[in-house]
Amino acid sequence: MTDKQAMENLLVGYADGELDAATTAEVEAYIAANPDAERMLALHRETTALLRAAFAESLYAKGPTTVAPAMRPRRPALRRWMAIAAAVMLAVLGYGAGAIWPDLLISARSRMLSEVAEYHAVYSRETVHLVEVPASQIDHLKAWLGRRVKGTLVVPDFSAAGLTFAGGRMVVVDGAPVAELMYTRADGLPIGFCMFWHDATPSPILVERRDKQHLATWDDGKHGYIVVGEAGRELIHRLATTAKQQI
Repeated sequence: MTDKQAMENLLVGYADGELDAATTAEVEAYIAANPDAERMLALHRETTALLRAAFAESLYAKGPTTVAPAMRPRRPALRRWMAIAAAVMLAVLGYGAGAIWPDLLISARSRMLSEVAEYHAVYSRETVHLVEVPASQIDHLKAWLGRRVKGTLVVPDFSAAGLTFAGGRMVVVDGAPVAELMYTRADGLPIGFCMFWHDATPSPILVERRDKQHLATWDDGKHGYIVVGEAGRELIHRLATTAKQQI
């Protein structure tokens, strides 16, 4: 397929996991060669997540016949979702017109990735205090961080790529806990694998860049995952693929 508009239309189906294997491979090749396609895909994923959250929140505003009074959101929460709804409308209009408006839509996902990149840039340069809990206490680490992120924490095995599991720590992004596991390597700074609770549509692996770092992200419908580090795009994508297969 060579028609750019037709390929961009397939991005929606790709983001929702609705394409067959052959078409998926074709779209992934297009994304790899077109940075703007990565931005469009990220925007679609963020818009979908915001719409789901906004519609779910609206159920709490239907009155006492639907939800008990004590469970209804406070007014600040309603105002927050009204702001989200406005942002979603801008995103939908911009996407439908084939335009991306970064100055009008501040992506929560983009902010999260930037924060994770900033945290990792600092922690990956630590030596004595690279992690809070060392790999020798893996059972405690999995139990502790698993509770924080509301799921079973799997420690991916990256030894085939020359990485050694060092342990992990908890960071807080946008008020929510994120489990970050750290892996050392002989040549280069440590690589991080992050897991956080995230109610979103399952999505394929997407690689983005923040300054010197590449971040590979994906969702399984209940949790979000990130592989982050000052390493080449190919390595980060390969590690993400390995982690996704092991989870």
